[in-house]
Amino acid sequence: MQRSGRAGHNGPGAAARGHNEPVLPPSGRAALRLAGLLAGLGLVTSRIGLVVHELVGHGAVAAALGGRVTEVRLFWFAGGWIRYHLDEPGGAAGAAVAAGGIAVEAVIGAGLWIALRRRAGTAARLVRGAGAALLIHAAWYLAAGTWHGFGDGALLRRALGEGRVPVALAAGAAAVAMAYLGARAVLGVLAAMVPGGRAARIGGVVAAVALAGALQLGLALGELRLRRDETYGRIMQSERERIVARELAEWQRRLHEGGQEASEDARRRRARELGEAHRELPFAHVLGALTVIAVAAGARRARPGIAAPAGGRLVGAAGAAAAGSVLLVIALDAMLG
Repeated sequence: MQRSGRAGHNGPGAAARGHNEPVLPPSGRAALRLAGLLAGLGLVTSRIGLVVHELVGHGAVAAALGGRVTEVRLFWFAGGWIRYHLDEPGGAAGAAVAAGGIAVEAVIGAGLWIALRRRAGTAARLVRGAGAALLIHAAWYLAAGTWHGFGDGALLRRALGEGRVPVALAAGAAAVAMAYLGARAVLGVLAAMVPGGRAARIGGVVAAVALAGALQLGLALGELRLRRDETYGRIMQSERERIVARELAEWQRRLHEGGQEASEDARRRRARELGEAHRELPFAHVLGALTVIAVAAGARRARPGIAAPAGGRLVGAAGAAAAGSVLLVIALDAMLG
């Protein structure tokens, strides 16, 4: 009875302490802090990359070649576009302006990657990772855009003709190689921020990367859906999509001239037929799969980092920098749009 009484006395106290304890284990809390750090770094990298891509890579190059910028649109969380006038928009000058955004990203990314190669500190390795991300994005955009004919690659695809294939393959190989090197250089630092054994560290990093990526992707897609920018939609259409749309419109025009109108079902069926007729190798999907494999291979060879969680000061600094970079984009879009 005495023993039972002590148990009854201690039970509510134990329940109260259990209620106040954190639900997540230390590795889970560390993964959440790491997700916040990565989300902040991702926004800073993508927003600064957007500004230099559009305003320096396209705008400044167009001005240097005697052209003039007529309109700029910078999305707060997604991409952007710039409209410019050149005397010969389809010539070498046009190709140079189209490639300028990718080139300036690659130059900045390579500069960060090379300049910090001997720095072992956590902050330096994270910034070096941002340089790797810029290089991967530049090479990936060049490869997929040139192969499929969207974005900056649309004009390059037309200018290169059959030469687009080796250019896309070389750029894709560079993206995959950089994904391996970047993962090898940075993922060890991220894993060191999650306490626990190997499984806990791997799971924490994967969860943090997934959360940070989902946040940034959600913000970008949500903004694009809200803004419904037709110019951006046209720019990001692939060559196959443009051909299908053009031939579909021609088919509908011929029906109309013959006194007929296509039903919605018939239009969708014809669109599917045209899509099948113009099917091409899903290069972007293959490149995406190879990039993921390269990241996994680099993670297996990652250099270890100093075991320390992502502290509040570091996460706060990344968050403040992210907020500042987004505000910069908002201000520039308002001024130049």
